[in-house]
Amino acid sequence: MTSRRKLLKGIGAAGIAGLAGCAGSQNNNQAEDSGSSGDSGTTTGDSSSSDSDKMRIAVSMKSMGQAGLYVQGQAAKWYTQDRDDVEIVILDAGFDASKQTQDAINAINQGLDGILLNPFDAKASRKIVEEASKNDIPVMNFDTATLSKDILAGALFGQYAGGKVAGERFTNMIEEKGIENPKVITSVFNFESTTSQARLYGFTENIPDSVEVVNRIESDGTPEDSAPQTQSALQANPDVDAIYSNNVGSGMGALTALKQMDMYHKRDHEDHVMAFGIDGGPELNQRIGSGYYDFAVDQPLHMYAPLTLELMWDYLENGDSAIPDVGTTLKPGEDISIKNKTVEGIKPWSEQFWGPATVTEYEAEDETWWRWIKCQHATITQENADAPYLYGNVYREIEGTD
Repeated sequence: MTSRRKLLKGIGAAGIAGLAGCAGSQNNNQAEDSGSSGDSGTTTGDSSSSDSDKMRIAVSMKSMGQAGLYVQGQAAKWYTQDRDDVEIVILDAGFDASKQTQDAINAINQGLDGILLNPFDAKASRKIVEEASKNDIPVMNFDTATLSKDILAGALFGQYAGGKVAGERFTNMIEEKGIENPKVITSVFNFESTTSQARLYGFTENIPDSVEVVNRIESDGTPEDSAPQTQSALQANPDVDAIYSNNVGSGMGALTALKQMDMYHKRDHEDHVMAFGIDGGPELNQRIGSGYYDFAVDQPLHMYAPLTLELMWDYLENGDSAIPDVGTTLKPGEDISIKNKTVEGIKPWSEQFWGPATVTEYEAEDETWWRWIKCQHATITQENADAPYLYGNVYREIEGTD
């Protein structure tokens, strides 16, 4: 089969530039999960073939049914809505590895120039990469990882680093409050997931020895599942000082449980139980702004797809030289940039907090797989909870959902 990529290269350098645009500046088999359970979204996608004169990129999502995942996939369409020469095909796997594989293979057979892959399963998604490689179609990961050495590159979040940031900020909080032997409940999603583990250990390994973890809740990461367990933990430990949640759904569950226990107070209240964690969200950001949730370490979820699209376009034009070397520090506006476009009256990429980002090697199961951009985070506090560049606020503004 002659790939669309080869046909595009046959057009010549000038043609490629016109098509590609300005590039420049949960078990062990499960892909590392962003842990964004807890906010709803709608599904989208059309895998039908279309005009061959357009650059056709598939965005294969593990799911589009949560706000964080929806924003990740839809960001590719938002970012290219002003490009008549680019078609984005969103494939929604609905948390089904087999469906993700089959949908991607169908799209490959209909003709693609590249794939941005957000895998549900790190190993099952290898089949997608294998089929794409047979057809000379480049594949890049974002947010989650495929264990295949044919992945060109990826843009991900440092999960352990996120937990560490939360741990260090919590340490400062207890020092300021003068709490000598604080008690903490940790609430984690799908703990067989390596992402969930890294987010927890990043926190627990970077807090003082004087902190006592009195209970660890394990749930599916949704408010519905985590809230009752958190309430039970609060009943057993009514003198707890804080709850650390390692995803947005667990964070919302913690707030629900605090409210049910009549322990739901703002930060300036003497009986306030500190609540914080990893991931913001459409509603959680508002709770932070209101003072009920202390802070969240947030990923640049709506920046992953635009970032990898820029990298993909550069690769399609310039080949392997477009993939940055390990050890390189990428700076927004210098080495690679997401354009500050307007979508539905807002500028989702006005603050490119994904960088500076170091390019490193993705390692898992005692192997080195491919180069990845280790993206930075934003810390959401009461002062910046309404910032337009946070994914939860982007979702609420564009989709009109509270």
